[in-house]
Amino acid sequence: MAGAAPVEDAAATLARLRSQANSGDLESQFQLGSFYFVGKPMKDLKLAEYWWKQAADKGHAMAAVSLAYLYTGRDNPDFANPQSMLKYLNQSAAAGNPMAQHILGNLYLKGQQGVPRDPGQAKRLFQSACAQGYPISCEALSKLP
Repeated sequence: MAGAAPVEDAAATLARLRSQANSGDLESQFQLGSFYFVGKPMKDLKLAEYWWKQAADKGHAMAAVSLAYLYTGRDNPDFANPQSMLKYLNQSAAAGNPMAQHILGNLYLKGQQGVPRDPGQAKRLFQSACAQGYPISCEALSKLP
C-alpha cells in the first residue's frame, strides 16, 4: 500500500515506550505498566507496579486506578495492600476518573475495604461518574433509594 505508515512491531513499540517512559512521559509509563500487566511481552506485575507508580505519583489518573486494582491482590495476593489501594483509588477519583469514582462509590455503599458505609458519599460519587457518561454509575444511581 503506497503511502501507508509502517506498522510498528511489538519489540519496537516496547522500546519506544520504554525510552519515553524513562524520559518521564506519563502516558508511556502508564502504557508500559499496562503491557507488563497483561503479558506483553511478558507478564511481570513488579514492572507493571513500578511503571504505574511512576505515572500515578505524578498525577496520571488511569495509572492510579490501575495501581489500586493491583493492590486489591485479585491477580496476585502478594500485591494485596489495602492502604495503598485506597490511596490510589481516592487519588484517581479526586482527579475525576469516573471508573475510580464508581469503584469508590461501591465501597462507600457497602462499607468495604476499610471504607466506612456512607450512602450519601456513594451517591455523590455515582453522580459525578454518571455525569461523565459512565453508564454503570447511572444504573447504580437508579437503584439507590
